Amino acid sequence: MSSSNSFNIDKAKWKKAGDVYMAPNEGRANDLVIPVMGSTGVGKSTFINNVLKGLGSGLQGAEVNDDYQPCTSKVAHYVVDCPPSGSLDLPQLQSRRLVLVDTPGFDHLGFSNEEILRRISVWLASSYGNGIKVAGVVYLHSIAGGRYTDSHASGFEIFQSICGQNVLPSVVLATTREEICPAAHRSEREGELRDELWKGMLDGHPKATMTCLQNTPPSALAVVKIVFETMNEAPLLLQRQIVDDKKSYTKTDAGRAAKPQSGSGLSRVVTMFRQFIHGF
Repeated sequence: MSSSNSFNIDKAKWKKAGDVYMAPNEGRANDLVIPVMGSTGVGKSTFINNVLKGLGSGLQGAEVNDDYQPCTSKVAHYVVDCPPSGSLDLPQLQSRRLVLVDTPGFDHLGFSNEEILRRISVWLASSYGNGIKVAGVVYLHSIAGGRYTDSHASGFEIFQSICGQNVLPSVVLATTREEICPAAHRSEREGELRDELWKGMLDGHPKATMTCLQNTPPSALAVVKIVFETMNEAPLLLQRQIVDDKKSYTKTDAGRAAKPQSGSGLSRVVTMFRQFIHGF
């Protein structure tokens, strides 16, 4: 159960000025939240825009960048009423709102994984503390950009630690940009994800769902429908550890996973670059 009566994100010592989250008077207790996560340039903002378009929303969508450079450095959320009928014709959605949460990738060049996690933690902890439920989580991965890297693996480990086990039935792992992936590599890369890299979340019980996401509103809505058909509205492990267990984000499972590995020469170079441009 959420400790909404005792948790106030403004009192968290690790919250900073400029952090984005839903104010208590902005959210509703029956809102359905879907955080969208994944590496930089995989199409998170494009997915959100396709959902908004598919639902006929007049909201100005998320900024996108076709050259795969990161547009998202802060968390952003987009609220839309669930339609009473149509492509998301599910009785459990009546009179509820969908909240799509756009998140920065953990491989962001300008910020460390710990800083990205901190920003995401502010949003997720504040919403849970205010009694707002997560319907499920969408994780996107592009199969067009070559093989899985250490950066991808690190980001996925943090993602797993954010989710925990209880929410796995409402987690969708979706591949993107198949239309520009060479046909000869497509099935090989999907198989590598399914049978090796994502195996821990796709096997056993409970388990996540893997699908292919096209750059169209109908495909985006199909992913959202998977979430809604399997949602149990359980809190994420990160939310429980911060709000219920009263831990700092650095002391959570995700916080430990986000700590930099000091043995990597590349890690040291990237850290020096970030310190140069941001001063931390």
